[in-house]
Amino acid sequence: MKKKYLFLSVFAIVFTSCETDFDVNADWEETTVVYGLLDAGEGKDLQKIKISKAFLGKMNAMQMAQYADSINFGMGELDVKVVRVKNNGNTDTITLNEELITREEGDFHDSIMVYTFENDNFLNSNSEYELLIENNLSSNKVTSKTSVITNFDFDNVFRNTKAFQFGFYNNGDYSSATITWDDSNDNGSIYQLDLVINYKDSNVISGVVSSEQLVFSQPLVDDKETKMRIEGESFFNFLKLNLEKDDTKVRYFNSIDLVMTVGSEDLDTYIKVNKPVVGIVQERPQFSNVNNGIGLFSSRYTKVRYGFPLTTASIDFMKSTDGLDRNFQ
Repeated sequence: MKKKYLFLSVFAIVFTSCETDFDVNADWEETTVVYGLLDAGEGKDLQKIKISKAFLGKMNAMQMAQYADSINFGMGELDVKVVRVKNNGNTDTITLNEELITREEGDFHDSIMVYTFENDNFLNSNSEYELLIENNLSSNKVTSKTSVITNFDFDNVFRNTKAFQFGFYNNGDYSSATITWDDSNDNGSIYQLDLVINYKDSNVISGVVSSEQLVFSQPLVDDKETKMRIEGESFFNFLKLNLEKDDTKVRYFNSIDLVMTVGSEDLDTYIKVNKPVVGIVQERPQFSNVNNGIGLFSSRYTKVRYGFPLTTASIDFMKSTDGLDRNFQ
């Protein structure tokens, strides 16, 4: 018996229950899949929304996924707009540009269609934003709404940036550094802090010097927290795991950049719902805030601070063969 396979180009869902929530032999219906996070943060001028589609056919699903038109709408097929609705009721509308980009190879075709627009002060806290998608061929319409996150600030700990240093080792033992932030009205529900470690690699044979980065991501915390503690032992273990011991290289530490990403309540829910299932019951609820489609249209906010040093004791431990032992000079 031939089976028809319904496959979503964003979500890979494994059903292990004896019961099913859909009929795999049902007639095909157009299903739009949306994933977009508006970001009013620093350096986030270009906004991107991924819009793809579900597909149905009589071939093996993994074979069908390799065809671009199984997962992507055609060029010019969709009319995509974002409408800003201000507090006073006035509206502004932006029409998004479509762009076909290439991603790393995987189970799906390596092309993906994204829809973009430049922020240019379009995103602010005094408005609500509505996504409008219309298929020019089928007239199918998909909508979603979100507010945006703004006003997050953690500059309270960096009033004097020259004085702030990361201390991860002191007096012969590991130590910790704490980042705090104001309990501001930023509409955020979850917080993700990344430490971007900047260093240089110098090849002692060829003389080639390259600038490198490692990203040390901290666990998510919710809006009940206003601080994050970073343990020195975890910091140096991360470096040891991600830097190979190579006598042909000499390394030089430069600085640490801080990138805080604040996520909305809908994004928080989406992440929680899509966490790996570890219990006996394998069924999970599905979350979507997209009308007449599936997926997520929400917001986040990115705050970046650059160029923080390590303390002298931390640098000495990094250089020591009895410490990190990764040829830092």
